[in-house]
Amino acid sequence: MDINATLARRLQMHAHRYESFIIALLVVAIYFSTALAIILSALIGSIWLLSTRFIELPGTLNRNPVAASAMLLFFWFILGASYTSATSGEAFSMVMKYRELLFIPIFISILTTEHYRGWAWKAFFISSILTLFVSYLMHFGIFDLNKQGDSSFKNRIAHSVFISFFAFYCLHKAYDSLLNRKLYLALFVLSLYNLFFVVPGRTGQLIVIALILLFSIQRFGNKQRLLIILAIGFSLTLYLNFSDKSSRISEGIANTKAYLQPVPEQTESSMGLRYGWWKSSLKLMSEKPLLGHGTGSYSKEYQRLVPDELLASRNPHNEFLMIGVQLGLVGLFIYLSFLASQYYYAKKLPNKEKWFAQGILLSLIITSVFNSPLLDHNEGHWFATMIAICFASLHGKDKAQFT
Repeated sequence: MDINATLARRLQMHAHRYESFIIALLVVAIYFSTALAIILSALIGSIWLLSTRFIELPGTLNRNPVAASAMLLFFWFILGASYTSATSGEAFSMVMKYRELLFIPIFISILTTEHYRGWAWKAFFISSILTLFVSYLMHFGIFDLNKQGDSSFKNRIAHSVFISFFAFYCLHKAYDSLLNRKLYLALFVLSLYNLFFVVPGRTGQLIVIALILLFSIQRFGNKQRLLIILAIGFSLTLYLNFSDKSSRISEGIANTKAYLQPVPEQTESSMGLRYGWWKSSLKLMSEKPLLGHGTGSYSKEYQRLVPDELLASRNPHNEFLMIGVQLGLVGLFIYLSFLASQYYYAKKLPNKEKWFAQGILLSLIITSVFNSPLLDHNEGHWFATMIAICFASLHGKDKAQFT
């Protein structure tokens, strides 16, 4: 019995080490290969099950409310499949799209030491630099990897989310590091330029502005914060008035003004369509406010309400509404609880982890207003992994290791 127990412990230790290394590889894959990210996440899950460490899951959920709230939301998607108006295949497909929620408690249970989390942070740093480098190579015509026309390896939204948080990360590193301050400041400037002049995605631009303001709150006093607000206001004024790259922001403002008129115009624009999707989604929520129409029901119910194929939507581009239509106010409350748990328990983390956890949360909230990040593969995997990295030491004895 002693020999078997010792062998089992050794196997679990090896599995733990391999899982942590694979999570680091997964971070890289999220940036560059959807297929590889799927394979690696499945591999982590398989090793986690085969090593029998799933037995520790109740303890992880008990110790870590962020993991527990993520698990509860995933469970509610499974429950929503029992009363959905969608087919069983559509419901199952939707559950699988939100499987990233399950990764959060699994990854948290794996990233238990400073050493393991250090691998993940290094993978994030390297992947971010490579993403930025490849983006500039594409911008200058050296690489032609994206058939959509954007100078990004992934889609515009995912790229802008990744780079906006990397800019925030570099600000903190520049503030703390005397030796490498110039390097991190250079990376911050390159990230900022990339977001506004190379891959000008509105979501990423809004996120990076919000993260810079968050950084000023985290690290500076009132006078410095005021200077930063003035600098942002001045820079945006110049950008909107003198740069042709600001056209998407200007179009968004114009489309919003037009939509708010008594007779909305320009609804064929991206913002006009999005407002239409939101309005119709609210109508669907009002039909079944408590529990919603069920998992995977959004597309079918939207088509019933808005039969016009030109206005068809499988996604309202708003995570709150996507969850609300499917799971009602109960599901929406669970998602808000998931966000609230991150806000509350981030304050219990060591400073660096706290600051980055707050940045991830702010990025997730902003992205959730204009997109469905948990539904989308790239953003969903990225947010789940980054949340796990930040909160894995919530009840640990050590601090995270940063690049």
